[in-house]
Amino acid sequence: MEITEIRVSPAGSKEDKLKAFCSVTFDNCFVVRDIRVIEGSKGLFIAMPSRKLTVRCPGCNFKNVVRSNYCNQCGNSIDRSLSDQVEQGRSKLHADIAHPIVTEFREEIQDSVLDAYENFLDEEDDFEEERSTERQNNRAPERERHQQPAPRGPLEDVERERASEAEFLNKPESEETEELMPPPDDNFSTGIF
Repeated sequence: MEITEIRVSPAGSKEDKLKAFCSVTFDNCFVVRDIRVIEGSKGLFIAMPSRKLTVRCPGCNFKNVVRSNYCNQCGNSIDRSLSDQVEQGRSKLHADIAHPIVTEFREEIQDSVLDAYENFLDEEDDFEEERSTERQNNRAPERERHQQPAPRGPLEDVERERASEAEFLNKPESEETEELMPPPDDNFSTGIF
């Protein structure tokens, strides 16, 4: 079997142990989803898709995680012997859905997925660098504009001082001014402006 495509979807923040979910396509005809990239004590590794082992409640038939003492649906107690029957000597609470049988193929999948994850991180870093340089390039002219006022002639200054707000906004000038307006009747709106 040949790995033809790997898709990486980041998960959580950079501090989390779970780094990403991956979908691996084999021979352009078979896909395995939810392969997890996890940060362990010895570095990155992959975990194949799995499901939690469950026990059904004898009262309401609701699926509960193995080793649950009480049902999450009805609250009845669950007999420990039911969990023991499902576990049957297993030390883990999860069962793999899909996994490679041969060690060499597992290593091939792991190497390919981790390479794809590293490439994804490199592309993401490059994208962030481009965005930060674009931001810096866009901000530089703004700073220059704010630091150096636009040159104006004396005639423009005089006209600006004479222009009222209504002329500036291209609206007809109102006969009422703020001085002629009566104060509000209630104390609700006082102090807002």
